[in-house]
Amino acid sequence: MWVNKNKLFLSLLFAVALIGQASYAQTISTLRPLSFGTIAIKNYTSMISMTVNASGGYNTNSNTYIVETPQRGEYLITGAPVSTSYTVTIPASIVMTGPGGGFTVDNFTTFPNTLTTNGAGEATFYIGARATTAGGMGYGDGTYGDSFDITVNY
Repeated sequence: MWVNKNKLFLSLLFAVALIGQASYAQTISTLRPLSFGTIAIKNYTSMISMTVNASGGYNTNSNTYIVETPQRGEYLITGAPVSTSYTVTIPASIVMTGPGGGFTVDNFTTFPNTLTTNGAGEATFYIGARATTAGGMGYGDGTYGDSFDITVNY
């Protein structure tokens, strides 16, 4: 039996920074933002944990009911140096806020593990993360979100 059937929409907005060679007009496009979907929390006194994997798929603990499927973020780099390795830097953690208690988002990952642009100076990468709550507080219906910088280094 559920204590509360509130639905939450959890999403993240990303600000992107590219650091690379000045002779290239580099851009990053968000093809699909990282989303924790829409969930219902079965018992507010217990913690929830949900991981959206950068390689695809997701996991939740037993206190989380999925209403709308979470999705990894998908991003496209264009105008970068050809056949060049790069790294993606993401903050260690953020807190998504909304009409109730916050969700800690951490354990950010990227896929593929080896990031290299192709012969046209383009590359697609994916971002995943974990969202958790401590339990013991209420979460109102509504949208929870935050934004942060992603830095790509060549």
